Amino acid sequence: MEYIALKCEECGLVSILPRNYFDGYGCIECDGVVFVIGDAKIYGKRVSEMTIDVEVNTKQLDKALKKAEKLAKVVADLNMEINNLGNE
Repeated sequence: MEYIALKCEECGLVSILPRNYFDGYGCIECDGVVFVIGDAKIYGKRVSEMTIDVEVNTKQLDKALKKAEKLAKVVADLNMEINNLGNE
């Protein structure tokens, strides 16, 4: 595949795109106007797969879930008491 190098007139970012895809594109950083600065080649192995590990702190969510479970039990107990009052 052939590539072309483009440079943004506004922010100066150089982008490399496949030659058949660059027409009509603006800068990927600031959406400015780009102009061709020449042919480009990509060296090395291209990445076709990527894995990302994300660590999330769920401490506040865990607290909220425990409170919701307690509230659900209280509501269920109240509902049972109300139903029992109707049976008396």
